[in-house]
Amino acid sequence: MELTVEPLKVLIVDDEYLIRNLLRMRIDWEQQGMTIIGEASDAEEALDQVELLRPDIVFTDIYMPKMDGIELSGILMERYPNMKIVVVTGHDEFEYARQSVKLGISDFILKPIRASELLQVTAKLRAAIEQEMGREYELMKLREEMKQSLPYLRERFVNQWLSDVMPEDELQEKARFFGIPISSGEPGSRIAVMEVKVAVPQAKIAAPEVYQHLSEPYHPTPQTHEAHRGPQQQHGQPQLSQHQTEAHRQPAEEIHILLRMVGMKQVQAFYPQDSQTIIVMDPHNRIVVLSLGADTEFANQVQQLQEELQHTLKLEGGEVDVTVGIGQWQSRWEKACVGYREACRALDYQAFVGKNQVICFEDLVIEGGKRPYHSDAQLLQQLQFYVSVGAGEEAVLLLERMLSVQFSEVSQFLMAAMDVVTECQRAAIEQQLEGEHALNKEAVAAIFTADHLPELKSMLEQHVRMVSDVIQAKRQAKEGNLIDRVKAYLEEKMGNAEVGLSSTAAAFYVSSGHLGRLMKKETGQTFVEYLTQLRMKKAEMLLKQTDMKGYEIGEQVGIPDPHYFSVLFKKHIGRSMNEYRNVKT
Repeated sequence: MELTVEPLKVLIVDDEYLIRNLLRMRIDWEQQGMTIIGEASDAEEALDQVELLRPDIVFTDIYMPKMDGIELSGILMERYPNMKIVVVTGHDEFEYARQSVKLGISDFILKPIRASELLQVTAKLRAAIEQEMGREYELMKLREEMKQSLPYLRERFVNQWLSDVMPEDELQEKARFFGIPISSGEPGSRIAVMEVKVAVPQAKIAAPEVYQHLSEPYHPTPQTHEAHRGPQQQHGQPQLSQHQTEAHRQPAEEIHILLRMVGMKQVQAFYPQDSQTIIVMDPHNRIVVLSLGADTEFANQVQQLQEELQHTLKLEGGEVDVTVGIGQWQSRWEKACVGYREACRALDYQAFVGKNQVICFEDLVIEGGKRPYHSDAQLLQQLQFYVSVGAGEEAVLLLERMLSVQFSEVSQFLMAAMDVVTECQRAAIEQQLEGEHALNKEAVAAIFTADHLPELKSMLEQHVRMVSDVIQAKRQAKEGNLIDRVKAYLEEKMGNAEVGLSSTAAAFYVSSGHLGRLMKKETGQTFVEYLTQLRMKKAEMLLKQTDMKGYEIGEQVGIPDPHYFSVLFKKHIGRSMNEYRNVKT
């Protein structure tokens, strides 16, 4: 879309024909980018001509019968604010004409009309009109871009609304702009968050042709958009043929994106022409269904929708999971973010109850107005630390403290248990445990299927201790391996007088303090004691097997000072080197 400037249309209004003709003939209007589209001999005729021809510029005389030029100009400016008006006046009418400029008239010219003055006025008018047209063009482009971006902007607004508390006046204003039907007198909202995932056994498994009804890329659209269903979607499951599977292999991430697009379109199709239901994709690529209607059949509808999606979204070579979390009813519009957080928390619960389910937040908390469970982030962080360093006893003691609160319902304890199991899993991942050590599914399943609190607490304690013990065993094995390598290093390098705790620690990329503690723990000796003993054993062997002098042996074991070596040898062996050799012989 480009801005094209057509010749500006000019209307001349004067009761004298000679003046009108003079204005017409005085300059080359075409060269000025203008064309005279008509003339009028009085104000009444001028009004008719303006209505019919819609000129950009009107040249009008001041004194005319019935209605003068100033009065005509006032009417024209009121009806056509963008129209430019130039008053033609004589010297005796100059002051009157100048006052009219204050009313909004663009300019005036004096009689007799001079070409230079007329050219100056027309150039000024054209520049002003082109500037206004440029602004209008840019505004039109911005409006077109905004129109194209409106679905995205609408989705972003909804996600902003769901992410945090928004003041009611701001919410009302933005909702009206995006066509979301909320008002202070209507009910609140309820939210479902849907997660569509595929378990991909290989890096590439499928082709986009599996979803032929996705001929165009997904763009956020209002919930009133009705998705077109292809034949595969209407009469069967959109599956990939064996030929397609072998001929078109696509990256796993592309398949995930396609699945979400298909899921989004099917959810939109499930709520056709429903202005009370908003459907968007959240920042985590999950489908969010926001219901603004009464909370009557929402949970049942979502259950039906989940079953349809699970049945329809099929892939050859991988299973598709559709899991939904539903938040509680929120009676205030600005509290929709609370319902969204509840729905996300319910969705996270799938790790313990399984995928392909609809999980309602109210099923996870105590009913009857009792106080719900709230996570203690500080205690959970401390628990993760104890588990991650293998401090099982400390972790169990902290667990007892965490579970000392009064749980009146199993469902409330399950939420606490979920937090504990999550921290254990984080510690396992941090320590790079694999397989069942990272997450023992059978143990976790047993925890969440127990039916009374004492059993739950006992099983949770066992789980915490088990993960801690596995980490501790791995840590000990790692530390033992490190000490074995340090011992071998010292055997090889002890002849170097520069070898010490700091240089050895640097060689193994650990701190001196850490290595010193490990040596004491593993050998019962300090690093210096162990190295000195190692050197003395080597010196004793050299004394037995060679005729090397004492200072030469000292240099061989990394103690070049003969006196110091002699003192150390006698201290550790109990005899001087000469005494030792005499006994040997």
